[in-house]
Amino acid sequence: MSFFEHVPVFSGKVLITFLYLLLAFWVIKRSKSFIYEGAPTKRNWRDLRFWALVLIGIQIALYLIF
Repeated sequence: MSFFEHVPVFSGKVLITFLYLLLAFWVIKRSKSFIYEGAPTKRNWRDLRFWALVLIGIQIALYLIF
């Protein structure tokens, strides 16, 4: 019998969601100069922070639903 047999699934979901939110916080804290480095223009749609947050949101939603 292992330790993980007694841990509820909900605790794992909470932990993984917390880690995704921690990753999202790290993404938000990146500077604009770092984000736009090498980009030909500094348009808003080129801001990688936005796209990373969208993908993290989708991952969290999928993880919590399934």
